Amino acid sequence: MMKKNAQAILEYTILLIIIIASLLVMRYYLRNTLSGKMREGADSIGQAEVYGPYNASTMITTDTLKNQ
Repeated sequence: MMKKNAQAILEYTILLIIIIASLLVMRYYLRNTLSGKMREGADSIGQAEVYGPYNASTMITTDTLKNQ
């Protein structure tokens, strides 16, 4: 009886590891797909090569006025 319980726990653990590994691999495919769609949309709006997933950055500058 104890051997069957240990085997069941081991099988569930292996199944969980396989599911987690597949989700981690799918994350890269999903990121690349979304990047491609964003690039395609940005290219259709403006000039070619507007959006790049690794060189996109945002710079915010603010000017404050002092009350005199």
